[in-house]
Amino acid sequence: MSLGHYRRGLGQTCCLIFLGLVACTRADQGKRPIVAIKTATPPVIDGDISDPCWKTAAVADGFTDVQNGAPVPDQTIVYLLYDDRFIYVAFDCRDSRPDGIVGRETVRDAKFNQTQKSNNPNNEDNVEVDFDPFLTFQGNDVSQFSVNAIGTRSAALAGGRASKAEWKGDWDAASKRTATGWTCEMRIPWASLNYPAGKKSLTMGIDFQRFQDRTKIWSMWSNVTAQGFINLEGLWTGVSPPQVAYHPVMSLLPYFLGGDVDNKLSGKVGLDARYTFTPQLTGVASIDPDFSTVQAAIQSIQFSHAERSLPELRPFFTEGGNDFSAQTNINDIGAFFYSNRIATFDAGAKLYGKLDPRDTLGFLDTYGLGGRNDLAARIVHSYSDTSSGGLMLVSTNADGVQNTNAIMDQHFRWGKFAFEGIGANSIGSGAGGGVQVLSTYYADKFLTSLVQVSEVSDNFLVPDGYVPYTGYKGFTGVEDWNAQWQHGALRSTELTVVPLDWRQMDGKPYFQGVQTSYNVETRSDWHLEFDYIHMDFMGSKDKTLGFNIVKGATNRFCQFGLQMATGEQGSIRSTYLSPTASVRLLKKLDILYQGAFQNRAGLQQQHVLTLNYELSPIRSFGGRIVANNADTNAYFFYHRSGGKGTEFYFIIGDPNATRTVRGVQVKFVFAFQS
Repeated sequence: MSLGHYRRGLGQTCCLIFLGLVACTRADQGKRPIVAIKTATPPVIDGDISDPCWKTAAVADGFTDVQNGAPVPDQTIVYLLYDDRFIYVAFDCRDSRPDGIVGRETVRDAKFNQTQKSNNPNNEDNVEVDFDPFLTFQGNDVSQFSVNAIGTRSAALAGGRASKAEWKGDWDAASKRTATGWTCEMRIPWASLNYPAGKKSLTMGIDFQRFQDRTKIWSMWSNVTAQGFINLEGLWTGVSPPQVAYHPVMSLLPYFLGGDVDNKLSGKVGLDARYTFTPQLTGVASIDPDFSTVQAAIQSIQFSHAERSLPELRPFFTEGGNDFSAQTNINDIGAFFYSNRIATFDAGAKLYGKLDPRDTLGFLDTYGLGGRNDLAARIVHSYSDTSSGGLMLVSTNADGVQNTNAIMDQHFRWGKFAFEGIGANSIGSGAGGGVQVLSTYYADKFLTSLVQVSEVSDNFLVPDGYVPYTGYKGFTGVEDWNAQWQHGALRSTELTVVPLDWRQMDGKPYFQGVQTSYNVETRSDWHLEFDYIHMDFMGSKDKTLGFNIVKGATNRFCQFGLQMATGEQGSIRSTYLSPTASVRLLKKLDILYQGAFQNRAGLQQQHVLTLNYELSPIRSFGGRIVANNADTNAYFFYHRSGGKGTEFYFIIGDPNATRTVRGVQVKFVFAFQS
């Protein structure tokens, strides 16, 4: 079957879905306006919202349930002010049962931390304000600031900026329990935001949201719906951002790393630098970076037909990392730039941010003294509130391999219906193939339907990317039905069916079959999931039945789980078992355990035990023990990070070694800002 046949089928599907469903698209219930009001007397940030200035503030109220659009029983009132230095936000969270308010997290930025061991980032009472300063209605341009009921702050800045705590800005917040619920105040510096410079008055995107743990209700002021249609966010009108002449800011983080490892003294120095050219555009550079103290993600031992993708945790690459991604919603191709391919480098620089309200740039270049050079560049243009297109270039020159990839992606959405496409070509050593992707989806309140057709040449090579499967053409579908309830024994349920039919270029079978999963979450916080996989891969069969149970699904401080799968994998009888546990003891000691047992033509085992004791919001000590079959590695640390001054590490062992290393390392990071 040719790709042309799939294209014609996709085109017919698009027309039918569009004509049949666009008429059912609900009118916008968002885009609520709120006026900008300046204050001459700022509030004291102590969680008490009785300051006189709040009586003059703009008010946002009438929160609605994200799932059904209905007003929530326990309402939230938000007050908004600003001056030439800060934006001030106050939340009054009413609660008919104040004794049921839950605040657990004490680690800064934990809500948006991708390594957080939780099925849901909303696992306690918290509030959030989101800013879209350029009014592009693109998720990558939104900065999020969240505070829980005990005052712990979490922030995720637009484009993945400021992954280092020292570069995130000194924003403040405080929370307070009241007789009617709880209150919260935030003070966010303009310097923490990317915003259009030089305009005396503008309209920004803004929204406020709240999660109530007792009822598990997620509510919003300007409801973007459960599908996350950001074009429905609120509008903050008449905003006058700081008009003083902008002075670029240089931040320097030189470091010294020394120690005694295996009876060998060592010493190393390096430098990280950050320069804000404009409020919209940021540059980062690194000379002889140290990645040895960054705890890497661990590869699972569970069987897979292809390499697994691991999250990037190194600050140089996570800084602005969102600006280097070209993918569709289903994303079964992989990643055209996968920074884990760059193990280390001697000098690197990147530039990222907004060129203007509609154009976003990401540029990265790294060099190694051995002659290796890696480059990634991407520019994205927003055509409208719901449409955008991008161009990307990825180049690798290493160990005799010279490869360049050019990628173009387009994304269009009309109401609940969307269309996406990607085209890519590779040239260089052994390369010459391309990628073509056409994708369409419909996202409704309960049902999401997606069809994608793809063609990936067998000689499409991207050394700095993650494209696990090549040499096929075919389609992938997704049907996902989910529902949530605010009352009764069940909290939510979801059924997902993923049919797959990929064929080799000559039409022979490649990857075919179906994956299904069904899960429920109960009001008592249990998560139950059932999975069934029936696949053929190049003549080998996968036929497994899986089960997953989690107690404390939304509470990482007291969570226990067991995952099990049995059947055939790669035509070999297989059983997989993975117990997990996450608990907090003595109010400050977090203990996480994850085990894995794979019995497939022999038994493999993996055990990971992580400990962290929080001495204060910026000081902690702990360690990790990883046992992979016969290999065991243990390391322990003391870490001071997130303050305004020096960062300090004391490490016994090596966080990323295969086996335990005898040695001690000390690292000092010094912070300077012009």
